[in-house]
Amino acid sequence: MLGVGLPLWLVEHTTAPHALVPAFLVLNTVLVVLLQLRLSTRAAGPQRAAGAVALAGLAMFTGCALVALGTGGGAWSASAALLAAATVVTAAELMRSVSSWELAVSLAPDRSRASYLGVAGMSQSIQKSAGPLLLTGAVMTAGPAGWLALGTAVAGLSLLQRRSCLRRLAAMRPADGPAAAAAPCGAADSLPATARH
Repeated sequence: MLGVGLPLWLVEHTTAPHALVPAFLVLNTVLVVLLQLRLSTRAAGPQRAAGAVALAGLAMFTGCALVALGTGGGAWSASAALLAAATVVTAAELMRSVSSWELAVSLAPDRSRASYLGVAGMSQSIQKSAGPLLLTGAVMTAGPAGWLALGTAVAGLSLLQRRSCLRRLAAMRPADGPAAAAAPCGAADSLPATARH
């Protein structure tokens, strides 16, 4: 979004100065340096990481809404809206990256942890390859409504992921208690498929 979506949107759909495009990357870099450690400590542990997933989705919705709102005004309002969007999207990116790895490790069964982490890494590669096509081919073509639809979809999926993660964590809790010693080794694998994902 920061590398493709915001720059193209600025150039093609707003009156903001084109010289603002490099500011998105600079802002992103500075915020990552300043906030990454702080946000990672707030998402420590699977319960807090699941909450960070939901916050990331809501932050992404806010960023998309700012992009959509920045279209109708003049150069100053468009610039302010896009810079605010870049800030919020960076925060969403940080929360998402920290929480996704925490959850990938915490929710994976011990026997297939490497497979789970491999799928988590592959999903990021798919996002990087399909994301620009989605932004340019669908979101930007639809105009401001496309940004709102994207933000709504990301927020909805994030809330759904949070709910699924909390359900999975609740299903894993009994395995940590005294009954775990009596449970057979494959007990975690006997959970229903919906509880395992």
